Amino acid sequence: MSLRQFRVEFDRSSATYAAGETVVGRIIVDVAREKIVRGLFFSVKGEAYVRWTEKETVTRGNERRTRTVVFTNSEQYFSFKYSILGNQNSGSRVKIAEGQNTYQFSFQLPQNIPSSFEHQYGHIRYTVKAVIDRPWKFDHQSKCAFTVVAVLDLNEHREICLGIDDEIQKEFHLCCCLFSKGKLNSHVRVPITGYVPGQTIETMIDYQNLSTSVEMTKISVKLERALTFHASLPSYKKKRENTEIKSTRLSGPFPTNGQSVMELLVPPIPPSNLEFCSILDLEYKLIVNTHVSGMHSKISKSYPILIGTIPLYSFIRPDPITIPMPMPPTAPFSPPDEQLDTSSKLLHSAPGFVHSNQPSTSTNWDNIPPPSYEECMSRADNIKDQDESSYVIGASDPFAPKYPVFNYPVPNMHRQ
Repeated sequence: MSLRQFRVEFDRSSATYAAGETVVGRIIVDVAREKIVRGLFFSVKGEAYVRWTEKETVTRGNERRTRTVVFTNSEQYFSFKYSILGNQNSGSRVKIAEGQNTYQFSFQLPQNIPSSFEHQYGHIRYTVKAVIDRPWKFDHQSKCAFTVVAVLDLNEHREICLGIDDEIQKEFHLCCCLFSKGKLNSHVRVPITGYVPGQTIETMIDYQNLSTSVEMTKISVKLERALTFHASLPSYKKKRENTEIKSTRLSGPFPTNGQSVMELLVPPIPPSNLEFCSILDLEYKLIVNTHVSGMHSKISKSYPILIGTIPLYSFIRPDPITIPMPMPPTAPFSPPDEQLDTSSKLLHSAPGFVHSNQPSTSTNWDNIPPPSYEECMSRADNIKDQDESSYVIGASDPFAPKYPVFNYPVPNMHRQ
């Protein structure tokens, strides 16, 4: 078949949609001359899949052998099939005219589906595949992935977005002895613990070193991702992985008393929890480390961080229906070039501790623009299913989900 082009396009350049939204797109078929085919069909699929391998030693009598065990699991959220031309269950014949042909499609996503996610040990992936069904010949297939972002409104979880206010004391001793070498007092403060990509996590550390022989050498803060994969075959097993997303550090020498403010800009990452997915767990943590001289171990504390898709507001939501948002309530992830109503000024969270029953006191950020959509660093090398051949157009292309990133003013508070 003289096929010059066969591809799937979406109505949004970001190809990013919220759960429950209607996805609109087109299938482009360009042929050198008119062709008779059985039909043109497309299918839509949303699924999660995990897979990893482990080495296992098996003993049989006096013989010990090492084998590779493959652990897997999957779950499907939806699977739709549509006919654009012809009928898949009949012997119909239809024409595809010479030149470029465009066929529109649309479908609605279910409400309770998880956000897209890509990792070497698993994924949550949403794809559209178009098929030209040719009688007595191999079918032509074209595949494309799109991003789904499940809304996680931080305002609905204010009780777990409260700021961190933690006192830490560490006493130093001589090795194998109870003789004290003094202590280090530190006070860790973080204004809020709920963020969206584009916001900056500001960690304020006040310290007082009461030791004359132990010095502070480094302070580091990092945003960490904690993943748990759940396999069901050949038996139930978990795999956990902690990965540093972003970090910053300050090196000594440090004065006896002082304050350090560490800043981390939240990159494009999926929202916490991966709600509605039972085989992948996702959490984020803020790790604060204080390194000291000598043989003493570092002082490390971990704090949970919630990553959402709608930022905290510094006011109580009005009642009833209309809620000012940085995007329309009916289409939370509209493309950046869409016209939005910006008549309502938004007050977003800034430094100032959040209380669960009242708004925070904060600086006012007026008219924060709607989010852009940026690729996550975690990507798939390809979107090919195990039962697909290498001839599926687009299946061998890499794919990175795109998540909403808010254009917050970036603070400049580096100080020691």
